[in-house]
Amino acid sequence: MTGADRVKVTPQGQPLSGYGVGDDKTVQDLMGADVAIAWTGTAGKVTGNFPKVTGFTGFSDTPAEQEGHYFCFELDEQYEGQKVTVIGAHQKTAQDRRWVIRVDELYAGSKKLTVKVGGAVIFTLDFTGATLAA
Repeated sequence: MTGADRVKVTPQGQPLSGYGVGDDKTVQDLMGADVAIAWTGTAGKVTGNFPKVTGFTGFSDTPAEQEGHYFCFELDEQYEGQKVTVIGAHQKTAQDRRWVIRVDELYAGSKKLTVKVGGAVIFTLDFTGATLAA
């Protein structure tokens, strides 16, 4: 199974109401239409343009996290009901298939995101090829 079988970039126009980040944004507010993942097995390379977003209060109560660049993704249905751990600059575990992460924090480190289910890595994403607007 490849990464492409496990995750997809959330499509443009998708409201983020089901992603736990408020109801006032859609995917095109957060990511360019050209955002894509090129896969080699379970290692993905993210490319495309990410606009700088401000005032994203649905993402966080912390003012510093309400501004930046965000990536939206959805795990395959096979992960429904399972605990998922997303590891980047921080680590978060939740029983959720839909995620929005703040890309800026990845740029302070390896620029990579790892996703695990049941303790096993299901894929990694490398953001070094992404373009973050100023």
